[in-house]
Amino acid sequence: MRNLTIILLYCVISASVSLTREELAAFQPRIQGYIDPNTGKEAVVYAWDSLLGYQVIRTNGIPSHQVGMFDENDEIVQRPYELQEAITELRIFSDPIMRDKPLRCMPMNFVGIATSGTLIYSWFPLTPGCLDIRKESKEFDVCSGHPSPSHHYHYNFYSPCVQIPVCGKPSPIYGVAIDGIPIYGPISEDGVQMTSQDLDECGGRVGRDGRYKYHVTADPPFFMGCFKGELRSDSGKSVEDFVCSCPYDDSMFSSTGPPNLSRTPTVCSSSPSNGSEPMSCWDEMYLRELPYQIPYKWEHQDKEIVLIACCPQGSDCGNSCKTEDGNKLLCFQERKTVKYLTRIAKTSESGTVRAA
Repeated sequence: MRNLTIILLYCVISASVSLTREELAAFQPRIQGYIDPNTGKEAVVYAWDSLLGYQVIRTNGIPSHQVGMFDENDEIVQRPYELQEAITELRIFSDPIMRDKPLRCMPMNFVGIATSGTLIYSWFPLTPGCLDIRKESKEFDVCSGHPSPSHHYHYNFYSPCVQIPVCGKPSPIYGVAIDGIPIYGPISEDGVQMTSQDLDECGGRVGRDGRYKYHVTADPPFFMGCFKGELRSDSGKSVEDFVCSCPYDDSMFSSTGPPNLSRTPTVCSSSPSNGSEPMSCWDEMYLRELPYQIPYKWEHQDKEIVLIACCPQGSDCGNSCKTEDGNKLLCFQERKTVKYLTRIAKTSESGTVRAA
């Protein structure tokens, strides 16, 4: 009888957790024992359920896969920031709490953690005009990652080194967002690679298992466009990160120095007495009363893109479909016309509008 009670209790826990036991186990180095040539350190990443109402993902931020050399003194390669350790501990609700309305102001710095242990950032860099990330930039290495100005290696869009999509096969978990909602790869349960058109405004959908999940796609915003879940007050994110910046406000950014956060107040606060309480956020009111008008807007326009490369079923594509010279010939990559989120200058006095 006691064993039956334990089994039933485990089934209840398994049905309600943000991350299942299998998903928690997916957080581990991609290449065991890999030593990062930039720091000489080995990647550390693991996740567990505390059984106290929260789950934990811990990483030292060291890449656990092939990585480029990042030397801030190297002007030829155009990689201006060195890579350093980024010890991070994220706490999420074991049982996700969905928000009444999405949190639209994406915080600065990391917005999720990949199963490889690498941090996930928003697709907007910290620049005036909220320029979108350019995948072809030489700042990115073969795994589509690079260090931030704070020297934290991260992804702004899909990294082929976290997982290799298998053509026609549903993608496994890719990571987790800071609101506790899992991030899955681009291929649906039907074996079709999705784009942002197949997802809601936050970049997610409800799967056949009844769970809401975000998905990484080949087109913007690549990861989450907003948050559907509540964040714990002790999530591990600094309250100072929660400001309304891009794509709503770029006034804090400078082309010559770091962001001036004094120009933009925070839009969330943590409970000082109980870390398990959700953060309190008022971004909707802030955006409604925002006096500053950024001179750009984002519209969906037809554009042909190359989808994420996948490995044919039954083939051995190694650790990644990507090499320094491009994708492996064995891997398959489809072209598709999508409604691409495009940065547009607002109508000028002459009435012209141009893509930026």
